[in-house]
Amino acid sequence: MSTSTVHIFPDEDRWAVETDDGRQRVTYPSRGAAIAAGVQIAMAEDAVLMIHGVNEEPSAIDFSECDVPLIN
Repeated sequence: MSTSTVHIFPDEDRWAVETDDGRQRVTYPSRGAAIAAGVQIAMAEDAVLMIHGVNEEPSAIDFSECDVPLIN
């Protein structure tokens, strides 16, 4: 199984969460809300979470093989 990536990046005055296969893209009013949603998606999909910032190097968090249960 190949590892997918969930990207979080600024999108005008909001923050977007998008999967690298393009099947999911949602915007949020704040970076924190986008990160929270991105963490949930990355954990559910056993994916890498890539957080892009304004004029920053991206940060990656690898959730593949993470055994922590999701909070519902």
